[in-house]
Amino acid sequence: MSQAATLEQLKPSDLPSPPQAALLILRACSQDNVSSTALSAIAEKDPVLTAELLRIVNTPFFGLSRKVQSLSHAVTILGHRTLRNLVLCLSVRDAVGKDAIPGLDTSAYWEDSLRRAVSAKLLAPQLKQNPDDCFTAGLLQDFGLLVLFYLRPEMAMYWDELRSLDPEARLEAEQQYFGHSHTDVITLLADAWGLPEELGQVLGTHHRCEEAELDQDRRHLCRILLCADWMNAIFSAHDKTSVLGHTQQLLQDFCGMNEEEVGSCLNILADEMELAASSLGLHIDTQPEFEQIMRDANVKLAEANLSYQELTWKLEQTLKERDKLAAELEKELQLAREIQESLLPKKLNDDFPISGLNVSALQLSGDFYDYFVLKDGRIYFNLADVSGKGVYAALLMAKTSSLFHCLGKHIHEPDKLLAHINNELCETAIRGMFVTMIAGIYDPKTGCVKMVNAGNPPALLFSPGKEVQAIEATSSPLGILPKTPFPLAADVYLAEKDCLYLFSDGATEGYLQEGGEMLGLEGLQKLIASTHKLAPKAQLHAIVEKFSTASTTLHDDITIMLIEGKARA
Repeated sequence: MSQAATLEQLKPSDLPSPPQAALLILRACSQDNVSSTALSAIAEKDPVLTAELLRIVNTPFFGLSRKVQSLSHAVTILGHRTLRNLVLCLSVRDAVGKDAIPGLDTSAYWEDSLRRAVSAKLLAPQLKQNPDDCFTAGLLQDFGLLVLFYLRPEMAMYWDELRSLDPEARLEAEQQYFGHSHTDVITLLADAWGLPEELGQVLGTHHRCEEAELDQDRRHLCRILLCADWMNAIFSAHDKTSVLGHTQQLLQDFCGMNEEEVGSCLNILADEMELAASSLGLHIDTQPEFEQIMRDANVKLAEANLSYQELTWKLEQTLKERDKLAAELEKELQLAREIQESLLPKKLNDDFPISGLNVSALQLSGDFYDYFVLKDGRIYFNLADVSGKGVYAALLMAKTSSLFHCLGKHIHEPDKLLAHINNELCETAIRGMFVTMIAGIYDPKTGCVKMVNAGNPPALLFSPGKEVQAIEATSSPLGILPKTPFPLAADVYLAEKDCLYLFSDGATEGYLQEGGEMLGLEGLQKLIASTHKLAPKAQLHAIVEKFSTASTTLHDDITIMLIEGKARA
């Protein structure tokens, strides 16, 4: 069978076949009116089959008190059903020669098959089934796997892997490697050999007993085969501990056996296998005792438990180290936050015309604002937003804020001040970071505001009885290109009760309800208008509170500044 071949393309001649006399006996046994004499006559046509049947009948496996001398006597003693089963066992044994599949350990295959057969025979009384029928079915149930290797001998390299798997995992692996499973093949073989319909159905469904449409007797036999398959896996599978647990559960559910009864059954497997192997002329290695399997499984379980305890201890130590480092980091971040807050302007009296508020999305903020009074009474102000978040943004924020505060005391022209700051930032710019900033000088005596908007959202001027005026950006952000000009926007004059609002993009890109739409510039204008009657500081807190109550976590830092127009003398 080629890799692409399907079972439907196989011919009967492609499959292993028993001797002609064996086939005739199998078919004759399915007839109700066939006589023992007729069956003896068919068998005697094959001297090899006759001799083998007489040899097996006289072995301790059958436990007859007197030696049987003739085949006709054997057929009379055994009966049609047992004869059929015996011929089936011999046919399976001889269908694939020992050296027919190079590289395949056929001895290991027959050892596993014999263990399934003996297990099935031992389980038969639990569900009131015929022990010989169960033995035969157990010997046949995985014969399809041997046929798959017979048809695809180049796949023999996978035998050891398949044998080490539990029954369900092996079934999936067969499908993966061959495109078919042993149950598919045994169903086809049952038709080719003329096996009884009930036996063929059970062999084809023994991995899905509960889903298949079976009568009670067939379902019982199916469950016995499934349990026998898992009993064999206790001895052949790699993960014996989990297989043992699953097998005990199956035997309890299907056969009503408790743990002690399961142990007793498994303990006599080795002796029963040697007896059956001798009768069928099969050579198997000395069988491991179930108690040894249990001891080995317990050792592995103890080793796994020790490894688990060691892993648990290491995990506990790692978690303690993590908590320690987290606490140290938290302490450092708290100190960094305190330093950031120290860079913000000190609170002045309530009559001071400028108010500001900064709320960080994370522990460290990339936004900042500042204002300070010059010697002539004018007030320098700024509001800025560093691209990104976290430590890098916080460090750049600290640098930019310090440059503004230091240089602003000597450069009283906002356009020139931003040009100097931009050149300084460009010298040490990293990771493509930049700073948007709106900065200017407010003269309370004249109400004049001279400012530069370097890539920041527009400032909004609210004047009683007038439309809101937006002061758009006049240049690109800081830190992108050196020697960039930063032209002033048109002068703004604040009359009494006029308010100029500056804000970072966290205000326009925030959400007033979880899962809703971004507020946007128009939404922010409405929000400002709805809180306009509040005192400046209260108003800023009310605006930010709207964002905080909408979401447990802010999406971005939010910074807002308000410059009030005051009455002039």
